[in-house]
Amino acid sequence: MRVEVLDNKRRIVRLRPESEEDLWLLRITLRPGDVVRIRTSRDVPVGSGRKERVVMTLRIRLDSIEFQPFTGKLRISGIVVEGPDEFGVKGRRHSTAVSIGTWLVVERDKGWSEQELERLASGRARGTAVIAAVDYDEFALAVLAGHGMKILEDTSARLPGKDDPSREQEVEKYVDRAAKRIVEEAARHRSPIAVIAGPGQLKTSVAEKVQRAMPSLKVATVDTSMGGVAGVREALRRESVTRILRELSIVEAEGVLEEFLRRIAKSRDTVAYTPGEVLAVARMGAVDTVLLVDTLLHSPDDAVREAVDEALRLVESMGGRVIIIPGDSPAGERLVSFGGVIALLRYPVPQEARRL
Repeated sequence: MRVEVLDNKRRIVRLRPESEEDLWLLRITLRPGDVVRIRTSRDVPVGSGRKERVVMTLRIRLDSIEFQPFTGKLRISGIVVEGPDEFGVKGRRHSTAVSIGTWLVVERDKGWSEQELERLASGRARGTAVIAAVDYDEFALAVLAGHGMKILEDTSARLPGKDDPSREQEVEKYVDRAAKRIVEEAARHRSPIAVIAGPGQLKTSVAEKVQRAMPSLKVATVDTSMGGVAGVREALRRESVTRILRELSIVEAEGVLEEFLRRIAKSRDTVAYTPGEVLAVARMGAVDTVLLVDTLLHSPDDAVREAVDEALRLVESMGGRVIIIPGDSPAGERLVSFGGVIALLRYPVPQEARRL
């Protein structure tokens, strides 16, 4: 993400997302009430009941920010607070898409925290990875990013039986096709890493072809009990894969959630959950790591949203770690039962000390 601070009070920043991950970072950073100045287009009347699409620069006070993973677009909506007078757009609603490479200026009355600016500027480091799982029955391919996982392909092998004389040739074609698809998606998503999973030697044959076709790609193999989508999900639980993908928030989140569940089974005093409780321990400086779903940042409940915002500011200012994940990710869905946010504590805090 390109980030430029335009005023001394850090109220106005100029941003340009440079990847899909950057768009998701914008989704979790922009707030209702922010004013965005952006070049966009709008239908305006030109007489005789006709309309014409006109390019213009508008300032929009946001009330809606929507992100669809892996589409390359972030949709923002709100009320126009400034625009060309001749088109009478002030006070009207407007929606526009923010794409990779789009410049926008964002004004925030309360200013931007150092942690928010740092998160935006450093977000590009996480990147993506492709993960495949292959056996003699199924092949699945997925792309994994900090904002989620998307299954790109899930197909049946449909190979002839072991006694069929054409089986060896068909297996070779199957391997070639799997390798080709992995290389294509790694290039398309600019992924530096490919993980190829499955039982037996078939995954190794695929990995060797991928490496020859794309020498710059880091290729790792991992044993799983099956191919297909189930094999992809099994691979994500392997410690070796977690180490490879540790920079991706969604994998990191699974590790934090597992540690939370391990701790809570032993002692409630070493963890916290729900917005109010996490805020209480954050005010004590007790939080080491906080994990939350992105939807809390845009909660329609003012008290929840304000509690989350304050907790994140406190945790980051005291050197804690903040991980934000999509609510519809596997870890995000599990977080819902804990109020959408959990925290690992630096030291035990008794329950009676957590009242706000």
